[in-house]
Order: sequence, then C-alpha cells, then structure tokens
Amino acid sequence: MSHKDNADQKRHREYQFALATVEGVGAVRIKRLLKRFGSIERIFGAELVEIAQLPLFNPILASRILTLPNRLRDIQRRMDELADKGIDVLFPEDVAYPSLLKAVPDAPPILCRLGGLTEVTEQTVAIVGSTRPSAESINVTLELSIRLVDAGYTIVSGLAAGIDTNAHFGALGASGTTVAVISTDLATIYPSENRELAKQIQDTGCLFSEHTFPTSPTPANLVLRNRIISGISKATIVIESAIDGGAMHAARSAQLQDRIVFACQWNSDKLQSDGSRQLISKGAIPFKPDQIDTVIGIISDPERYQNQINGTPSKQMGLFEQIDE
Repeated sequence: MSHKDNADQKRHREYQFALATVEGVGAVRIKRLLKRFGSIERIFGAELVEIAQLPLFNPILASRILTLPNRLRDIQRRMDELADKGIDVLFPEDVAYPSLLKAVPDAPPILCRLGGLTEVTEQTVAIVGSTRPSAESINVTLELSIRLVDAGYTIVSGLAAGIDTNAHFGALGASGTTVAVISTDLATIYPSENRELAKQIQDTGCLFSEHTFPTSPTPANLVLRNRIISGISKATIVIESAIDGGAMHAARSAQLQDRIVFACQWNSDKLQSDGSRQLISKGAIPFKPDQIDTVIGIISDPERYQNQINGTPSKQMGLFEQIDE
C-alpha cells in the first residue's frame, strides 16, 4: 500500500471515528447517511440542508456533523491515546469486528476492544441474570459456564455483580475464554470491585465497549450494552431475574436479533424468579437447573432448536412489549 493510500485510509478511519462520536447519531442514522452520500468523506462535503432533510435528521444534527472536521485534531489525539493503552478501535468492516454483531441493525458503528482475544467467533453464548442472585442460581451459572466452555463455547456477559461475575469466573476457572461487554469506557470499570476480574478476562479474552471517551455507567448505557451482549452471542441464557432486571433487556434484544433465548425454570416463587417465569410464559425455552445438557444440546444442534421453538416467535415478541425501558 502506497503512502497516499495509507494516509487516505487513516483519514477515512478518523472520519468514521468522529462521526460515531456525534451525540444523537447512532448506527441507524449513520447507515442513512451512507446510503444517501455513498461514503464518509462525501458526508462532510454535503450542504447542511441535504443532511437536515433526511429522515431522522434535523438542522441541529446536521450542524454537529458538518462541524466535525474542525475537531479532527482532537479525534486524532484520542485515537492515539487509545492505541497507547492497547485499545483497538474496530469498525463494522474490520475483520476483527464480531461477525454475529455485524448482522444486528443497530450494531455500534465503533467498538473498542481491550485484551488478548483478537477474534470473537460465532461459538459464543451469553449468560446473564440478577445482581443479587440466590445461592442456587450461582451454582447453576458456574456449572453452565464451565460446561459450555468444555463444549467449545466462549462465555459473554456484562461484568456486573452477581450472575455476570459468576459466568465470567466459571469460564476462567475452566481455562476457557470469556468476553465482557461494559457500559462505560474501557478505562472505567464498573463495578469497581470487578477491576481485578476485568484484568483476568483480558489475559485470554477481551473487554468490549462502544464508548470512546470517558463515560459513566448510566441506566441508559447499561440498557444499551445489552444489545451488544446478545448481538455477539448465538444464544442468551437468563439464569434468574426480576421482571425489571437488566437481564430482561438482554433477552428482548436477543429475540429481536432472532437469537435463541433460554430462561431457567425455578420451582420457588421468589421475586428474583419473576422475570424468568415471564420469559418462559411468553416463549423463551425453559430449562430446569439439572437440564444443562439440554441447553447445550439445543445450542449445538440447530435442527433440534427449530423443533423446540416451532411456532413460538410471535409469543416471544409479546414479552418484550411488556418490559419497561
């Protein structure tokens, strides 16, 4: 590649990075811009009215976009800072961008990665659940995580307290690979008590974040990261959750992405099982704590999965309409 080609590619990625940082401009709007103008570079050569009149746009968003070239020096500095910290910046066209996530309509236009795992294959399963789990659900999480690792799967979760933490620990304990998707930037680990766990994950796995600048763990960001957790994964397993728990958002995202959703079927009536029961009543595949073999079998055998869920997608849609944002 010539020096000019290298310079052009570098500028192209800087423009991509800049566009992805505009407040209010996410994956869907970026796709509309590219459809209209054909390339990132042509977007910045457009007239304000051309952008403002596009569906989902307005003069304020158009103005934010067209002032980006004035921020390129800051963008270059930030990209250099991330590189110095060992953080890779991935765009959807990059080979290292998770292939399953590329198929998600609202996949993040930029993804930051930290850790030794440079390729996330499609052999990935998300395990999520309550931040205040019962002892029984912790045991199920650990056994499921270990068994999935033994079956050749990478474990994905959100580094939260409770079920997420134990899903990561189970994978690490089995000398497996695990991926954590966080709701902050990669320099800000939340909760702080999981900083050591985050370091352990980086050794053989990785951390992902869509946030390129310092970002706090707001409720909105915690919800948004769930679409990445489920988007990276071929299946999402809810161990235990209240009806308003974050795991329910991950389940909704997984269904909307046409991925498998499982929910553990508990015999007790405790509050933390309400979400799991609702998922099952609306079409998620149920499994009892002693049916981990069944879970792995369905994930591994697509034909068996199709037989299991035949006729249920419309039921699953109903459950997601009832979950509060």
